[in-house]
Amino acid sequence: MASTVTKTINIQASPARVWDFLNDLANWPQWAIHNVFSAVPGPDGYWLMEGPRGTQQVKMLSNKEFGILDQEFRDPVEGNWLVPCRVVAGSEGAHFMMSFTKPAEMPEEPFYQAVQVIEQEMAKLKEVLEN
Repeated sequence: MASTVTKTINIQASPARVWDFLNDLANWPQWAIHNVFSAVPGPDGYWLMEGPRGTQQVKMLSNKEFGILDQEFRDPVEGNWLVPCRVVAGSEGAHFMMSFTKPAEMPEEPFYQAVQVIEQEMAKLKEVLEN
């Protein structure tokens, strides 16, 4: 059975603002501070994202009406994976949720290390959007 972890953060900003910011992959270096050093448009709707493991390809599978911000990753080392993400209305803004399921090719330790780093990145996202 695959390992899955879901992370959630509350952001005091409108769900539309959070969705718009996250759906624009050019914004990712501002908040995904450990995993994305730069992001540029690439072929077939993918973006080329430079990070600590080299270049990954990322494509958004998004729908604003339903708050969907799913991310399809192509990683030459750790395999391909889908990260389902949602933005939903909360009592004081928005809730942003990301679910990570370990790709079969990825060892356990790097998967859980990557998920721990996401908490810091989500805190940075909150800081960026609330200021």
